[in-house]
Amino acid sequence: MGKLSLVFFLLLLLINCVQYTKYIPDPEKDIDKWISNFHQQRSFSYQYKLETKSVYTEAKGDCVICRGEHICGIWSSPDSKLDFEYIGLGDIEYSKTKNRWQELARGDESNIFGQIERLLKFDKFEYIGSEKEFLYRFKVNIPFLAPDRRKEMVGLIKISKRDYLPKMIWAGLPDSSVYWEIELYNYNKKKRIKFPVKDWRSYSINGPGFSVDYIKEIKRRLDLIDIDYRIKKRDNDVILTMPKYYNMEDIGIMLSNRILNVYGLVECKEDACKVGYLKGDINMPLFLSDKLLDQNDIKDAKIEFDAVSRPYIQISLKEKFVLPVKIAFEVDGMILGIATLDISKKMDRIKFYTDMQYYEMQILRASLLQSLPAIDCKQIVEELH
Repeated sequence: MGKLSLVFFLLLLLINCVQYTKYIPDPEKDIDKWISNFHQQRSFSYQYKLETKSVYTEAKGDCVICRGEHICGIWSSPDSKLDFEYIGLGDIEYSKTKNRWQELARGDESNIFGQIERLLKFDKFEYIGSEKEFLYRFKVNIPFLAPDRRKEMVGLIKISKRDYLPKMIWAGLPDSSVYWEIELYNYNKKKRIKFPVKDWRSYSINGPGFSVDYIKEIKRRLDLIDIDYRIKKRDNDVILTMPKYYNMEDIGIMLSNRILNVYGLVECKEDACKVGYLKGDINMPLFLSDKLLDQNDIKDAKIEFDAVSRPYIQISLKEKFVLPVKIAFEVDGMILGIATLDISKKMDRIKFYTDMQYYEMQILRASLLQSLPAIDCKQIVEELH
């Protein structure tokens, strides 16, 4: 292996490998990692404020990322006050008016998480101090607040020293005459956003290797994902009934099988059995040795959070293995993670880090713990209530 290739390989492992060591924060360098970790959380609660020249809004809500949000509050203007309540699920928004729910296409009113993502996506963060939290300043672009003064807008974000997650985000004019503010707390509580209109869709589940006897396996798969559903047998079919906000593609993903393989990493291409690419990037080749494990070796899997609130899948193995120093996780043919292990002893647990959002990790975990035959899913006219 040439010197340049060796240097590249070592840099790649340094940047992308997970090492099981104590974390020491560096607020100057780690802010981008902390912001990225925010997108991988399971859930959070929030208090929201918005002030423009004509309207003041105050609200509170809950967000289960990639699942839904529930927000309620008050709009105030010089002439009136108006209570509001929104529930967003999938692409659907439910708006409560005079104690009746109206169904709409989902918008920003029920997607505070989307607003936060846009706000934090494009700019660099300038570290300006540390007292109770790490404080950063950044440039924002939210023209709806003050279209004629958009270039003057500034942003502030506080990062908790306890869990390294955003605690407060503020954006507005320097004089605070116009601003957007959100306080975030209660991260990763197990919660569910309930849909207010019980509108269900029914699907016929079958396939070439499928029989109604698989109903227990389907139930376990969906229970592991933790979603609302109903299921029953009818003749030679299984009838699965899901809330309207799940579409055919969603159901197909939930019931599909994922293929996990774990390989050792070697430095020389000549010693490799195959070449993989980290996250499919051809500029980040990895030299893989023999396959070490696959999902048939898995006893259990749980989603945990580390010291910086980054989620990972804790994989428990059916027996102890002697593993190499560095391993790579391949899912459906793509390398999604690398880990550096403690090889002083045999291991029956390994940590799988990935850039997936928490909900995607739930679906992957469910597939690893409960396999299913190939399934065809077809919507039927009849609905179960």
